[in-house]
Amino acid sequence: MKQEQADNRNRSITRNISYNTVITALTYVFGAVSMMYVSRKLQPAANGRVDFANSVVHYFILIAGLGMPWYAIRCCARFREDRKKLTKVFQELFTIGLLLAAISGAVLAVLCLTVNLFRDNRTLMLILGSVIVWNAIGCEWLYKGLERYRYLMIVSLITRTTALVLVFLAVHSPDDMLLYAGISVIPTAALAVCNFIFLGREVDSRFHFRLNTEHLKPLLIFFAMSCMATIYVNLDIVMLGLMKSNYETGLYSLVSKGKTLLTCFGGVLIAAALPQVSIAWSEGNRERFREITKRSIGLIMAVNLALLAFALVYAEDCVLAMGGSSYVGATKAFRIMVISIAPIGLSNILGGQALVPAGREMRLLQAEIAGAVVNLVLNLYVIPRYSINGASVTTLIAEVVVWVICVWFNAREVGLSIRDMFPDVRIPIACAIAAVPAYFLTVPFGNVFVRLAAEAVVFFGVYVVAGLLLREPIICETVRRVLRLKRT
Repeated sequence: MKQEQADNRNRSITRNISYNTVITALTYVFGAVSMMYVSRKLQPAANGRVDFANSVVHYFILIAGLGMPWYAIRCCARFREDRKKLTKVFQELFTIGLLLAAISGAVLAVLCLTVNLFRDNRTLMLILGSVIVWNAIGCEWLYKGLERYRYLMIVSLITRTTALVLVFLAVHSPDDMLLYAGISVIPTAALAVCNFIFLGREVDSRFHFRLNTEHLKPLLIFFAMSCMATIYVNLDIVMLGLMKSNYETGLYSLVSKGKTLLTCFGGVLIAAALPQVSIAWSEGNRERFREITKRSIGLIMAVNLALLAFALVYAEDCVLAMGGSSYVGATKAFRIMVISIAPIGLSNILGGQALVPAGREMRLLQAEIAGAVVNLVLNLYVIPRYSINGASVTTLIAEVVVWVICVWFNAREVGLSIRDMFPDVRIPIACAIAAVPAYFLTVPFGNVFVRLAAEAVVFFGVYVVAGLLLREPIICETVRRVLRLKRT
């Protein structure tokens, strides 16, 4: 019976990873294609304005969310077998969400009308800020807590495809900046409307406002965690926007988006495995908890280290593909920034997938506070002197600080060994082997996309072969699964 339960949970994780991988892939692939197109059409200055406005608005989105996604997913997962209790907790969380959205949206509107720096971009910020309302009524956390990933995948495919087509049809020059901002909100708005329409399938459709203050303390902890993470992720762009030109901000925003694209797999793993790893911890099954965490670290490092090595070798082609020749000045900053995807991947698993299910949210918060403080202090010194290269260095240092602290707390309080928290040594060896021929390879194609595709085939082909020869478990198992799917 226990083995059957374990098999069912493994299948649940695998199914969640599959659907969530598609959702994340749609988000980032469409985002990447849109970024490559829009960066060329808007050019660095207008692109910098959009990203500056986005970075500022993101803080108000955080305030409106108050840590809701993490906490609400866990609550909904806990009561998913009891519709009455699920409806009650949903109404309580939905009420808090609506109140926070109203407060956050009102503050943003007032600032846009009164503060000079924001007034110049008020229309742009208000358009992007409409996401606050859509997030509140969309309650995506309910569907994730109930593991409705197939539904979310279908809606995501439709809405993001529509938005991408509209970008190609409508955005042609820097003058279309506001139009692009409006189109970028469409996927969130459309998903929110669909989620609201289908609420009756998951909870009782009759709604009552229920303000339960017992949720506020855990929500504040998760909110603080989100704030700290956002500070050292978005603070660079905000500070560059205040201390440097729109051009430099536009260059750095491209670097930051590139890093985000390369780290998306971590979010897939955490969202897919979180329900099961939480169950393992609550049941006292520490061996299962350790097994899932160790496997997740192996998976994310097999992906992230390979992407890191590839991006380091072909940094200039990556920048050209993302933004065109206008952004080639960001190549050095991009090389520095991509190194951070290794500690980011590890701290995502050790924090979101280990400390949080183990009830150590405060420890993750402490790690993120340390990272945010380091980032803020260093940025004050390095941005005026070293601009985007300095900002990339501070981000890397901040991510390393968060990772080291997560390692410390997991070893001391969760019971994971140091060996459990590091990938198999054969993964970085395979990356190094793949990087050698890639470094000396000259691909005879003028088009950067064709050239980058050819370089990727060579690099990742050598990487997989090296992993198989070294008998690295994750790579070998992945290849076996792919071959098995092809046979069936």
